[in-house]
Order: sequence, then C-alpha cells, then structure tokens
Amino acid sequence: MSVNSHNSDPAAIIKHNFGRPRVMTWGWPLMIMSLGTAVLFILRCILKDPDLPFPATTITGCSFLMIFGTVLALVFPAVFCARGIEDRPIGHFTGVGTLFLAFLSGIPLVMIRLPLYNMMAWLVLRFTGSSVFPVFFHSEPSSSYETILTIVSDILVPSFGAAIFFFGLLYTRFKSTDKVKAFVVVTLFYTLFEMDFTAVLALIVTGVWCCYLRSRIYNMWAPMLCLISTKLTELYLPEAMARIDIFSVQTHADIGSTYFYSSLPAFFMGMVLILFFIRVLDSFAISVRHEVTGAEDDEILPPFDKSINLSLILIMAVFITIWILIFRGVYL
Repeated sequence: MSVNSHNSDPAAIIKHNFGRPRVMTWGWPLMIMSLGTAVLFILRCILKDPDLPFPATTITGCSFLMIFGTVLALVFPAVFCARGIEDRPIGHFTGVGTLFLAFLSGIPLVMIRLPLYNMMAWLVLRFTGSSVFPVFFHSEPSSSYETILTIVSDILVPSFGAAIFFFGLLYTRFKSTDKVKAFVVVTLFYTLFEMDFTAVLALIVTGVWCCYLRSRIYNMWAPMLCLISTKLTELYLPEAMARIDIFSVQTHADIGSTYFYSSLPAFFMGMVLILFFIRVLDSFAISVRHEVTGAEDDEILPPFDKSINLSLILIMAVFITIWILIFRGVYL
C-alpha cells in the first residue's frame, strides 16, 4: 500500500517526469528549449505590429528576436543543463584541418539545400495556393551597419546556438550505440525549432549532415562552421544558385522552369562533393579512434527510453501548437 501510495503521489509524479534528472537525459534539455521557443514565438506575435518602433520584420526588430531567442531557447538550456566539461557539449579538439573541411562542406550542402527548397516552395504553392512564410524574416540590409547586424544575428549567433545545443549538449545525451536515434531526434527538433515550413526538407538534410560532422570530428565547432559557411554562401552567392523568392511569387505558375533546370545539376554536383567529404572524414575518424571513441560516457548515460515520459508529451504539444499557429499565419 505504501509503495502504491508513493507512486501515485502527484508531487512524485511531477518530479519523476519534469524534475531535473541526476544524470542529464536528452528529454529534459528539449523541454527547457521548447518552453523558451514558446516564449520566443509569443514575443514574435506581439512585435508584429508595424506601428511599433522596431517591428519584427525590420532588421533591428528581427535581429533582436534572433539574438534574444537564441540565447533564451538554445544557449541558456545548453549551459543550464550541462555539467561543464563532464557532459562534453563542446567535444574534443581534433585539429584545424578537419574544421576547415567542415567549413568547406557548407558549400556543397547549399547545392543540395537550394533545390530542395525550390521544390518545397513549388509544392506548397501548387497544393495550398499560398506560401507559408518563415517566422523570422526582414527586408534586405541597406547600409554597412545593417549588413553587419544581419551577419551577426542571422548567421553567427544562430549557428553558435544551434551548435552548442543540438550538436553539442543534446547529441552527447545519447549512448554511442544509439547514434541513429540521436540523428533522428536532433534533426527532428532542429527542424522544428527553425520554424520555416518551406525549408523543412533543406533543414532535415542540414541536421543530418551536422550530426554526421559531430560524429566524425567529435566536436560542436564542426557543425557550427558548416552552418556559418552554408548561410554565408546563400547570402553572398544568390546569382550563382537560383532560389525562389516566396515573398514575390503569387502562384506556382509564377515559378519559371529555369529554377529547376539550374537546381538539378547543382543537386547532383553537391551530392558528389558531399560523398567526397564523407570518404575523407570517415578515414579521419578511423585514424583517431584509438584516441577518441565517442563512447567515453556510455556507462553513465541513462537509457534512451528514460526520456519517454510526460515531459516529451509537453514538448510535442508545444511544437505542434506553434506549427499550427504558423500555418494559420498568426505571426503575420
């Protein structure tokens, strides 16, 4: 009787499902991140009023939201949930050469991302009749100050935040035998956090590739450099790779065939180059396996299903609600 009474105690149930675990699981950081994301989305909806001094669609307003949201939803949970170097969110430094390769891999990744983005943009317009805009967007920078602000808020800060949380702390909460599950969970929630429906396919590919970089180079700096390279390439090479502007097209008929003719060769060339990077990085991982195995913490990490509880239901409820509101355009 006493055991059953203890198990049914509401305080015990809440502590078991929502309390901070003694050894950090993958679910608890996601719960903190999801709550931060909810706050960020609410703030975005509040700042949509164009009469405000800095509405969310201006460069200043959007930059504030991006920096504040990254710190609140990604950097803070990563620091708060980690036990310093014991949880190895940063990983192991394995040399400058591999980090340079990770940075370069962002270029062929763009060649894969853009065709997927274009295809998704066409499909959305074809079957829904209207585009689904990303939650965060702003006008083009018109001065050096705005350009610098855009680079910091759109590229550097979000790349660091995604790297330290998704490909840093969260990735390390999986045993070495659960890395396939790690790829799925990290990529899923990375995609959900970005809140950009048109870019879903591109984000999935990006998440998988960044997980691969983490698994082969053994630190969060590799995914971060890849994300920076990807965003810089998309920012400064728009003429070389045609990308559909979903803000200017009204129907799928407005999308010219040239987008697809130019996308296909870029996609296949990007795949060839990515396979080259895979071959090189696989060889590197084998060469350092006697020093870094990736299984250093397997004995102390909790099992995968430890995070499958009521907190996971809360996480999914938050993101499902946010994405329903995105489809309804409540932030516009």
